Amino acid sequence: MRLLFVYVLLFVTAALSAQQKTIHFINGQWFNGNGFTAGEFYSVNGYLTKSKPTVVDTVIDLKNQYVIPPYGEAHNHSPETDQDLDVYIERYLADGIFYIKNPNSIPFATNKIKHRLNKPNSVDVLFANGGITANGGHPVTLYNYLLTTTYKKALPGWTGKSFEGEAYYLINNKEELEKKWPFILAQKPGFIKFYLIFSEEYKERKDDTAFNGKKGIDPALAKIIVQKAHAAGLLVSAHAETPHDLEVALKAGVDEINHLPGYQVRWRGGYTADYYKIDKKLVRLLKKKRVHVDPTYSLLKTELKPMSSEQYQAQVNVQIHNLQLLRKYKVPVTIGCDSYNLTAKIEMEYLHALKVYSDLELLKMWCELTPAAVFPQRKIAKLQEGYEASFLLLKTDPTADFSQLFNIQLRVKQGVLLW
Repeated sequence: MRLLFVYVLLFVTAALSAQQKTIHFINGQWFNGNGFTAGEFYSVNGYLTKSKPTVVDTVIDLKNQYVIPPYGEAHNHSPETDQDLDVYIERYLADGIFYIKNPNSIPFATNKIKHRLNKPNSVDVLFANGGITANGGHPVTLYNYLLTTTYKKALPGWTGKSFEGEAYYLINNKEELEKKWPFILAQKPGFIKFYLIFSEEYKERKDDTAFNGKKGIDPALAKIIVQKAHAAGLLVSAHAETPHDLEVALKAGVDEINHLPGYQVRWRGGYTADYYKIDKKLVRLLKKKRVHVDPTYSLLKTELKPMSSEQYQAQVNVQIHNLQLLRKYKVPVTIGCDSYNLTAKIEMEYLHALKVYSDLELLKMWCELTPAAVFPQRKIAKLQEGYEASFLLLKTDPTADFSQLFNIQLRVKQGVLLW
């Protein structure tokens, strides 16, 4: 795979140095949002059209196979540094993921790799830059831990103090927000991210170092942050762990929820899995506010594993309960796994195993809802006139066989044939 990928990159680089080819794609079964329709498209200057151009450079017979928009990754923290960047790009493209939203990143590191991203032969990534948290809040302890791993190779000479103003902004009151806001904007974030973690216990946790890594901002600041971000033309994502966090974020006016309560359960005294169940009132508010949610429920399988099989099943039951409510009220769900070394493929497999959504619903989440949530201003996630000529070719119908989502025969990005 590595040799093949290098060959493809060389081929694509050479192709991009000249004018993009005009390609006629024939004999395809094209996804229309509900099913598949036989048809054909031209790719002209990287966009789809039904109109025949004056010159056609190449004709590609899709052999009656199934064409869908590329997938998205709504919540991941790679790529971020130049460490193993080629591996990350290859991994995403291999899984058919072209669009990635990174809701907490380090501008020092991402500025070094941006010239390698957002190109037809690479992945497209939107970075939040550092998240807004409070003293001792998440992800402060996480980044301190990362300095003890191979991650530190990408940040030579850095200490724990280096992360403030890069990986996160410590904001404890309105005065600090006003003081640091110009700097946050000066770093040109793609969107704004803030952390709510057990906001119902904010006062209890605020000055208690026992809760370091398990707390976030003063919930009273949430609405102010949203107002300032929206005034700057930026969308806002909120990290939420409990139903109360979710309610605070929604009332503040956020655009996206990172995590759905139940993605992890902190089994301390007084808390059971049921504490993380959301109710109809909260789901109706989600629907009313038109906010989409990244459940990241596969973390139960990959990283945040309970201590016993009984706890595991109790948490799965909460996840199913919450997703069933979202489905009932048609709340949009986007796909992301929140793991440095995995992709949204694992989240799709996990959600499929929960048996809450149909295969068609899962397909639409991954190839329509998620890409559009990552880059809402772009003409992507549909196979229609004037949209970017980016798509995946599958062997057979994925709505009849879920496993076909991963059986990719061809990847095309903005009119460029990858492999």
